[in-house]
Amino acid sequence: MHKIKIALLTGGDSSEYEISLKSAEEIRSHLDESLYSVFLIYVRDNEWCYRSEGRTIMVDKNDFSLLLGAKRVRFDLVFMAIHGTPGEDGKLQSYFEMLGIPFTSCNSFTASLTFNKYFCVNVVRSIGVKCAPGVILYAHQSLDEKAILAVTGLPCFVKPNKGGSSVGMSKVTEAHALARAVQRAFEEDDEVLVESFIGGREFTCGVYREGSTLRILPLVEIVTRKDFFDFEAKYDPSLTREIVSPSIGNNLEVKIKETSALLYERLHCAGIVRFDYIVDANDEVWFLEVNTVPGMTKESLVPKMIRESGISMKTFYTSLVNHTLSNP
Repeated sequence: MHKIKIALLTGGDSSEYEISLKSAEEIRSHLDESLYSVFLIYVRDNEWCYRSEGRTIMVDKNDFSLLLGAKRVRFDLVFMAIHGTPGEDGKLQSYFEMLGIPFTSCNSFTASLTFNKYFCVNVVRSIGVKCAPGVILYAHQSLDEKAILAVTGLPCFVKPNKGGSSVGMSKVTEAHALARAVQRAFEEDDEVLVESFIGGREFTCGVYREGSTLRILPLVEIVTRKDFFDFEAKYDPSLTREIVSPSIGNNLEVKIKETSALLYERLHCAGIVRFDYIVDANDEVWFLEVNTVPGMTKESLVPKMIRESGISMKTFYTSLVNHTLSNP
């Protein structure tokens, strides 16, 4: 039986490198070995390689192939497990689009748009979904704290405009702390987004397509002991409770799921995507961000949603691969 050859991409150039390695290992453990030959491809800066039996084989970037002895391996599909650049921001997507190799994530335009938080919230707002007021800052600009706070007020959040896992993110409660928070965010990115604080409960929703059907996974409510859901809280289970299928009332659950389905369609998403929200005291749903290559480690949110839905991880990944191959 001919096996589908999958390049499982991991690593990347962001601070989420180690998380990507864990995601890829977990994904590989659930990909059906009777159907697929899986090659773990490590990407770091300009070095793309496959490691086998103590050897490191470099990827031929001319056609994204591997030369294993006298045999050249060409891939049927790329499984994207790189969080952050270059796997979530459209760079690798553009490369694979030019080569005509199917991949399990959004197209290059959607990936680029959604990775830029400022551009993304403005598009989402135009669709009719509530988003916090915000100000974009660039590294070459002087900092006008009064002008920023006139838009956002206090408290506010300061975050890298292009990044994930809340790395470099700060909650600012006093005006004198704004400059330091902006400086910290600029250590991670050359663009910084400052947004108003929206108080409420935090929820997240996973969505993917299976054939012609849009699958909406069970919601997860995030309750953290920290001031907000930062990098430490995301990966230290002692700091956060992640409540799968929380009791929130049918109306609110439907509103969050319908908003997620709307955004998946209107943003032209593909693969498994996770949408994050704040729900305020009036049950208004506020969009936070979209993750087009969400974490897939054992501790990550999406696998918890999948297990809650009653689907095995092997079945889920088989469905994702089949849909990608049928809709390149």
